[in-house]
Amino acid sequence: MSENVDTDLPVAAIQSSALSKRAPRDPVSLIGTISLSLIAFAFAFPIAWAALTSLKSTSSVIATRYPLTVWSFFPPHPTLENYVFLFNELKLGRHLLNTAIASSGQVLLVVITSTLAGYAFARLRFPGREGLFALTLLTAFIPLEVILVPLYQVVSGMGLTSTYAALFLPFAAQPFGIYLMRQSFRQIPPELDDAARVDGAGTWRIFWRIAMPNVRPALATLVLIQFIWSWNAYLWPLVIMQDPDKQIVQVMLAGLKGSPNYSLDGPLFAGLTFVTVPLVVMAILLQRYYVRGLMTSGIR
Repeated sequence: MSENVDTDLPVAAIQSSALSKRAPRDPVSLIGTISLSLIAFAFAFPIAWAALTSLKSTSSVIATRYPLTVWSFFPPHPTLENYVFLFNELKLGRHLLNTAIASSGQVLLVVITSTLAGYAFARLRFPGREGLFALTLLTAFIPLEVILVPLYQVVSGMGLTSTYAALFLPFAAQPFGIYLMRQSFRQIPPELDDAARVDGAGTWRIFWRIAMPNVRPALATLVLIQFIWSWNAYLWPLVIMQDPDKQIVQVMLAGLKGSPNYSLDGPLFAGLTFVTVPLVVMAILLQRYYVRGLMTSGIR
């Protein structure tokens, strides 16, 4: 005697049955998720607070500062007057342009020097290669404060004080960039170079047509990291740039903190938000290239 089996069960019922039989979530994984969420909140909270405070008037910023209430974090009457003041009175657009010029120049030079030096250290053989590479990495441990005075004397002696070139030329070569690109070039199989030489390709053609296309994730990582570093620069522009019209936005915003009676606290929060949020958004959008670049370069 055969039994009739209903083969037309709804899909939702099948999925519900499968989910009910699924094993409970691993407690270790749950703890890790909660920990990462708390860390992300700790980093995101100051940025979100600054963005919300930038929508307050300066008088509201001062009035809701103490004691802490819900209006210390949220604007009671949102307004864009701080942003209007920044662009109309403090010429924020001009300072942003100065920062973009300095950051773009530094990123371009670092990409050129890092790819060339990284390729030479990874793929070419010459006497003293390893020793020279070690000396290059040692320069990464020298703080800017140690070389600030001699660096200023060199740049000033070249007549570059208060010029855009002075903002990025001293940092045209970065040890981290050279190390990152060297590690990336070393991941390329050497058989590709041998096959290209058999076909008559020279060193420059191998570099441009074979090596460079294979290190694009690391190159994107270098561009992202170097742009963030140069965008957030403060000490060197403060020292070398004596023309207020050519000063970068970070130094300009730092000067607002010294205003009497906190009269520019609102524009200060607006400026901090304006220069920080784009970097955060760019880092989030490019994080997959960042992770892939670090993984393919062999950095752990």
